[in-house]
Parts: sequence; structure tokens; C-alpha cells
Amino acid sequence: MKKTCCLIFCFLVFAGCNWSNRPKYKRIALDNSLLWKISGNGLASPSYLYGTDHLIGGNFLDTLPYVMQKFKQCKAVATEADLDSEPLEYKSHIFLKHDSLSHLFTPDEFSEIDRTLTRFLPWPLLKFNHLKPVYVYDELSGFISERTASKTNHHLDRYFREEGRKIGDKIIGLETVKFHDSLLYDKPLDIQKKSLLYLVRHIDQVSKSRQTDFNLYHQQNLVGLEIETTSKIEFTSERMDGVIRARNNNWLRELPAIMKQQPTFIAVGAAHLLWDCGLINQLRLKGYTVKAVTF
Repeated sequence: MKKTCCLIFCFLVFAGCNWSNRPKYKRIALDNSLLWKISGNGLASPSYLYGTDHLIGGNFLDTLPYVMQKFKQCKAVATEADLDSEPLEYKSHIFLKHDSLSHLFTPDEFSEIDRTLTRFLPWPLLKFNHLKPVYVYDELSGFISERTASKTNHHLDRYFREEGRKIGDKIIGLETVKFHDSLLYDKPLDIQKKSLLYLVRHIDQVSKSRQTDFNLYHQQNLVGLEIETTSKIEFTSERMDGVIRARNNNWLRELPAIMKQQPTFIAVGAAHLLWDCGLINQLRLKGYTVKAVTF
């Protein structure tokens, strides 16, 4: 079993929601590039911003050799959290306290989830009975999503941290592991239940949507990702504010000092680059020159 990272859990489904009343997430014109150069505003050397997909392995960069060329010009690597340093004892957050899935869900719901789960996984739902619903969601969504990351081909965020350590770069987590995990595991159980049931009942639709995301990412099509993400019915405004906007704002309070201290390679989920609240637009508003890098 595994724990995927923030791009998956920022897509937690919540039925019945749409974007019609959320104009504050405004799309902006973006070039087709996952890598962006940050310069100006007093920086002695440029830093770089890269949008990751937490299901894509590091070998994806073989198709973009210039990314690692720019990476090696930096002296620090900043990712959402340094998950590699997670203490082994911090595992209790994934378990239900004095409860079980067989109690949280009705017998019919439990059977419905079990039938879908065993279509994709080799384990019955009872194996997860004392784990939170979102853990089951995470396991199931990982199996239906196109992915290239594996035990030997680490996902991009981890790959960048590992490569940074090899060359002696400073490794920076923009938030703590505990906070990072809380975004997934500490959501109210009623929301976790609804999310899991929605996924089970729309499994083929969600799988198709994930395939679209996978293809757009490989095309470096940020505008396409922005449009595709905005069109999903899975988001609530509150969740978007918590997972995207608020975290971007927190990071933006830290990044200027980090980049001024040393040229930094910033690798965060591609969703954090999108919209007017994204890092690209917000760094520009702070006076930095942010340009796409394509070679």
C-alpha cells in the first residue's frame, strides 16, 4: 500500500459541485512549459519553478534535458514538503479512532465500495476496515490513474530532492510533513465518505479524466490543464482555497527570502502554477520576471 502526494488529494471528489459560482479562479495566459525562470527584483542569480505531477516518474525528464541543466545551476531544491524525512512513528493519522469502515458506511454502501475496489485491487475492503475512507480513496485512485512513478522510478518531487542531495544542494520543505498530510487525512469524515462514494460511483468517468490530465501534462499544456481542472465538478471553493490558494500564499511569503539567499529550484504540483492565484502570476505581481523555459 502507498500514500500518494498532493496532486491526487487536491482532486478529492465532492459530488454536486460546479464552478459556476467560482469566478475568483481566473484563468491566465500561460505558455506551454512546465519550467519557468524567475529573475529580477533583486535576485543575483535566477531561480526556477517547475510544475510536477506526483504520479509521473523522474524518467520523464529524459524528454526534457534542459530541465536538469537548469536544475544543476541552482544551490537549493524547494518542494512542497520533504516527505523523505517523514518519521516512521507518524502513522496514526491514517487510522480511524474507535471506528471502522463497516460502521461508517451502510451495508449496501460497504458492499458497493468492496465490489469496485476488488475490480482494481487484490484486497477486499475489510483489509482497510480500520483505515480512514480517504486512504481507500487514495489507493483506488492510484490504481485507476495513468502513472509512470514506481519504486525504481521515483515521482518527480522525490526525484528532484534525491538529485539535489547527490550534488549537495540545500533541501527545503515549504511546509511540514504533518501539515502536508493533514490536508488529506484530517478532513471531516463525512467529506471523506462522500468523496469515496463519488469515486466508486463515477470510477470510469474519473479514470477518463485522469487520462486527460496525464496527456495534457506530457504535452506541457498548462492552459489545457487549467481548462480541464476548472471544468471538473469535483471541487468546492473551500477546498480549492485550502489546497491551492492558501498554500500558494504561504509559500509566497517564504520564497522571496529563499531565492535571495541562493538560486533555488522550486518543484511543486503543476496545479499551483495555474490561475491568477498561481505562483507564476503572483511572483510577477511581486515584481519578478517569470518566463517559460523551453530549451
